[in-house]
Amino acid sequence: MTTSKLSKWLYALLIIGTLLLMIPKFSYNDPDTFWHIEVGQYMIDHGQVLHHAIHTFYGDKLPYVPHEFGFQILVAPLYKVFGWPGVYILTAGCLFFLILGLLRLGKLSRKELGLVEDHVLLLPFVLLVSCWIYYNYFKGRPQMISSFMIVWFFIYLREYQYSSKSRYAAAMLILSLAIANFHAGVWLVIAVFTGMAFLESLYNKTMTLRKTAVFVLVWLIGMLNPGGIKSLLFILTVTKKNFNLLINEWKPIQYSSLENLPIMLLLLFFACTLPYALRRNPFRYLFMLGILYLGVSNFKQNLFMWLFIPYFAAIFFEAIPIANLRIPVQVFRKGTLRLLLAAGLLLNVVFIFIFPPIIDARNYPVDEMNYILQHTSEGIRPKVLASYGSSGYVMFRGGDVLCDGRQDPFITKASLGVYDWTAFERSMYGFSEYLPEIVDYDHPDYVIVANGTSHKLFGEWVKKFGQPVYKGQYGSVFYFRMT
Repeated sequence: MTTSKLSKWLYALLIIGTLLLMIPKFSYNDPDTFWHIEVGQYMIDHGQVLHHAIHTFYGDKLPYVPHEFGFQILVAPLYKVFGWPGVYILTAGCLFFLILGLLRLGKLSRKELGLVEDHVLLLPFVLLVSCWIYYNYFKGRPQMISSFMIVWFFIYLREYQYSSKSRYAAAMLILSLAIANFHAGVWLVIAVFTGMAFLESLYNKTMTLRKTAVFVLVWLIGMLNPGGIKSLLFILTVTKKNFNLLINEWKPIQYSSLENLPIMLLLLFFACTLPYALRRNPFRYLFMLGILYLGVSNFKQNLFMWLFIPYFAAIFFEAIPIANLRIPVQVFRKGTLRLLLAAGLLLNVVFIFIFPPIIDARNYPVDEMNYILQHTSEGIRPKVLASYGSSGYVMFRGGDVLCDGRQDPFITKASLGVYDWTAFERSMYGFSEYLPEIVDYDHPDYVIVANGTSHKLFGEWVKKFGQPVYKGQYGSVFYFRMT
């Protein structure tokens, strides 16, 4: 067998093997997925885009910004028809376009710097990055879709800067509109990328009236979403009074923690690539500052550094001696690569349909909600007070909750209660010595308490509420007479 054929076989095995290592069952189990599905199904059933929270202690009076409605009305029918494997079908499609986008991003960067577009190490590097993104961010949430859309928007933006072809401009407009409707909270990244390109064109004296019009349209078309400007500026809502810092993924990254070692290594590798990648290019310098700012902010935004590391690392491979490997620069044609990616993902789809995932009853109140629903009349939604991380599941199963993962309805003045806390704060702080006062104020029918609570605290609750009526794998259920 020739070296060329051997390298192709090895690369084919690498692609399919890596995809099979992205085990499907790890892609669905996220607290937000449950309420995304419920909200999406509600919108489909009622033929409306929601502007108010549903299934809460407050009825329908709390305002909600529909900043992710596109994702919700897409994932809900997939779940309804296929169950959890249907959610993975969406995940696999997003992963397919993301991997192709990351690879194209690396090639684009090399082309900008006057190098041969492909490199033998680029594909393995992209697959490695894709694995990390998959296991940490592809959890049945809108960032699955927005991730590949942002990458491809950036690709078309850079291509348009060099060729000004209409097809690139059209793709930018479509993606700007799509991101504003599927995951409007990250649309500001699109606006900033476009602003950087605008400044680059002014600096290089390549700005034309047509290009100006395209950039302005990219900004304006984002307004065509149900939530309008509130959706696009959603970040200003969730960061109000630093409410977002109560959620783990928004907290500053602890680089000294062993569990964050890959993130620290990414940051160090990112710093190593910069001497090779910037090349005195003003756009690359501005882009580097933006990605660095996002990448070190928190776990949620660290995703952007992973998405764009192929852009900065693509030239770094030139520093690695590979002359003796005798592997062709381009191993596969585009069509063959797409076929291999599709084959690997299709195998995963088959696997998830044969072995559909089961919700972990230790992480979510599965048994506890079974008990509650068995003791609730049909057609009635019980008021269930549960922790922030499990409330989405409670709502998904048929309970009304104090607060769920949408957050923005539950930090409004209309949700203020005991201790002058918002519903979000009561949900986050409530399972403590303050629980009795919160129960007296919010009048739930049931309270679900997770296992692991201190014996002293649990004993105080028992004195106040009486013994739990049920104990499951997740926790204990306290009952209060319905009024």
